[in-house]
Amino acid sequence: MADQEIPESQAQRVRSDTHESRSEKSYKAAAHNPTVSHEARVSAANKLSELHEQRTGEKIDPHHEASIGDKKAETRDTQQ
Repeated sequence: MADQEIPESQAQRVRSDTHESRSEKSYKAAAHNPTVSHEARVSAANKLSELHEQRTGEKIDPHHEASIGDKKAETRDTQQ
């Protein structure tokens, strides 16, 4: 891995035992996916933030979550 450290997610791990938690987990994966466009990562992170707040009452920063995918994409691009 390059010198850049990938930040930690603000959203804690979710068990996939309900529709809502499966949706949250899917949006988190999309927000962190380096093969998805930046715009799609931000959109997924916004939805993740909404779902997480509804489920837990805790706010998370969608731009932080999308930046995880950005860092992964940068790391992937430098390795190619």
